[in-house]
Amino acid sequence: MFKYRMATPNERDECIDLANYAFHLNFETLMPKAYGKNVDFSAMHKVAVDEKGRIHAQVAVFPETLTVCDHMLRTGYLGTVSVHPRARGEGHMKILMDMWLKELRDTCDIIVLNGQRQRYEYFGFTLGGVKLKYFVEEANVRHGLQHVSDTGISFRPLLEIEGAESFAHAINTSRFAYVERTIQQLPLILNGLHQQALGVVNQGKLTGYLIVNGAGDEISEFALENADHISLTIKAYMGYSRAKRIAIVTPEYDVPLNNTLGSIAEDYVIETSDMYHIIDFANVLKAYLTLQYKTTGVIEGEFSAVMDGQPVTARVDAGGVTVERSAPPHAVVLNKQQAQALLLTQHSRYMPVSAPAGWFPLPVFWYKVDKF
Repeated sequence: MFKYRMATPNERDECIDLANYAFHLNFETLMPKAYGKNVDFSAMHKVAVDEKGRIHAQVAVFPETLTVCDHMLRTGYLGTVSVHPRARGEGHMKILMDMWLKELRDTCDIIVLNGQRQRYEYFGFTLGGVKLKYFVEEANVRHGLQHVSDTGISFRPLLEIEGAESFAHAINTSRFAYVERTIQQLPLILNGLHQQALGVVNQGKLTGYLIVNGAGDEISEFALENADHISLTIKAYMGYSRAKRIAIVTPEYDVPLNNTLGSIAEDYVIETSDMYHIIDFANVLKAYLTLQYKTTGVIEGEFSAVMDGQPVTARVDAGGVTVERSAPPHAVVLNKQQAQALLLTQHSRYMPVSAPAGWFPLPVFWYKVDKF
């Protein structure tokens, strides 16, 4: 007989051992923000426990607060879905997932995860969002940035620089969209997922940071105080890393970074960012349409629908974005998967739904260190 409940603090080691065993990873070093030695993560884990008190399965949710153009969205990043090999096929994951989704319905606007598509579609998640990945090679820098001087630019481990935590916190909160990162947590967040945070130092002054992978050939977060320094930072980093080709990931709404990379990169791809389960369609639509309005731009228009039982009407005009929790009688009716496919995927253009051109997919994006 199994019990399904929240983990307790004294089950810390058992939860980590199960995750390590299931994924063949070391979660304490992989994700110190959640599994560091001094972190009590019991309130994040629901577990399946047998009559002897042994954990056979677990599902965790890392709570996050997302701000999008001053709109606060309550979010949770779902992960560490672990089932012991001897307990697979017994239905524990489904029970734990359903427990979490029922609970989060009252506390979140959107839930995020990264996982196998069809497995999580059964639980109402849709693969979508938007991220761009640019590929910059030596020749691109040599020819495209030949007149750019990177003299005086150097790189140091970010957290070794005095005042780095406050600096990185200020950059994050200055963005149009950001997941909250407290100053106290930053040392655990910025070097998660086997990445390294490098401070960008210009003439002895900290002016930005890059978050790079272990090989140094992928930048998952490119953050500078001054957008005019993007080109010289790219050039300097190519020399510093000695990589012949680097990838740089960016959200669609980072206009200065996309402008610069689009002018020199050898190639780029547009990819999905995560899987999403929208709980409050009006809140998510309002936040991300406003983000588009203030960054890449969005044409004026109106759209109404009943999305997963929620009536919504969105308007964009010269005054900005408005969203109402109502819809006219003739509004299109969409189930959850249809509504999320419309809002979050490139396939919206193929759907028989009339919506203003370019509104969808919404530019939903999570930086890698904010994932779980």
